[in-house]
Amino acid sequence: MDYYTGFEYLLIDCANQYGLDKKLFGERIQWAKDNLDTLESHTNDADTPALYLKAVQAIRKAQQGIPTGHLVGMDACCSGIQLMSVLTGCHVGAAATGLVHPNVRSDAYTACTNTMRTVLGDGFDISREDAKSALMKSFYGSTKVPKVLFGEDTPELDAFYKAAEATAPGAWMLLQELLGSWQPWATKHEWQMPDGFNVVCKVMQTTEIRVEVDELDHASFTYAWEENKGSKTGLSLPANALHSVDSYVARTLHRRLNYDEKVLAYASKLIEIELLERSLGVTVEGIEDASVKYYVDLYAANKMADVVILPYLTAENIWMVSDAQLKGLNHICSMMEKYKPFEVVSVHDDFRVHCNNVNHLRFMYKEVLAELAESEVLSNIMRTINHCQGTYKKLSQNLGEVIRGSNYALT
Repeated sequence: MDYYTGFEYLLIDCANQYGLDKKLFGERIQWAKDNLDTLESHTNDADTPALYLKAVQAIRKAQQGIPTGHLVGMDACCSGIQLMSVLTGCHVGAAATGLVHPNVRSDAYTACTNTMRTVLGDGFDISREDAKSALMKSFYGSTKVPKVLFGEDTPELDAFYKAAEATAPGAWMLLQELLGSWQPWATKHEWQMPDGFNVVCKVMQTTEIRVEVDELDHASFTYAWEENKGSKTGLSLPANALHSVDSYVARTLHRRLNYDEKVLAYASKLIEIELLERSLGVTVEGIEDASVKYYVDLYAANKMADVVILPYLTAENIWMVSDAQLKGLNHICSMMEKYKPFEVVSVHDDFRVHCNNVNHLRFMYKEVLAELAESEVLSNIMRTINHCQGTYKKLSQNLGEVIRGSNYALT
């Protein structure tokens, strides 16, 4: 991963707000440097003038040596497709969302647009805006939006679906499987995330009745309300499952970046001692702890180590944690200890931190995605929804290591 100074991240932020967020980081920095003396004069030409001017003001303060609390935002690259590609081990979809080629600022929406144009040939004008809207909504389960944009039973619609599958085959495969996992007439779908967050998605149906008011000369109106009632089919599972993973990533980042130093220091030492003793053949059973068992069982189901367990670990209950989970926690703790905790402001896939902390944010984000790619989180979600056993067959087993070398997971 390429690293930049805090001041360079202020320049990147300025270029992002101007509208250059599809450029390489180096190109954004160079644009800001080239225009450093006249940045204010470009405000009216910026994509987001108010945020652009705010970024310029932060740069001016930095030039004067004045401390600033300005937060630099980093967005996930096409986050929905990105996460679905990570979960399915799809290198193609990962490449389209900034997780493979470190020197390419990928964009799945542009890739889909270009593929559509290739499929259709001359005589068809496909805009990136339409392709983006259709692609984003379709991977959340929508069939209506692509038809509105490209028509029904048209060459454009056919080209869109071919392009969508070509751009992110793993995500497209997962979309179909989630749509097929709808439980007919169930009143809810539920599953559990690796940190213990329980996802419960009620099936809601709109019920309408016609009300006639005698006192108003028999005038009538329609009254509608939502009712928790099952349906034979539904389209909401892809969006709900994806949002649950999206929110899990955000919670995980907050735990790893804005941690309690005392809790981390104590738990990290416990883990190191326990691993050392086990390597020497020393095993001592202590007390049974329900809280620790809860997180141990979650790890067994998801194969995703999570520091949510750290506050519950003691010298008396750490024996309950498996070697694999302890090694995973030890690796995460060692990464956390290298950097002081700091606050993160997040809205979905948009993460904002002080400019001096952006390197560590980018590093930890791609590390979380790499661990997700190596986990069985998707298997556990699919098993729970479908009330069955088994393991989701990923398209590859080495995507995690590839992700760790990426530059544009956040951009």
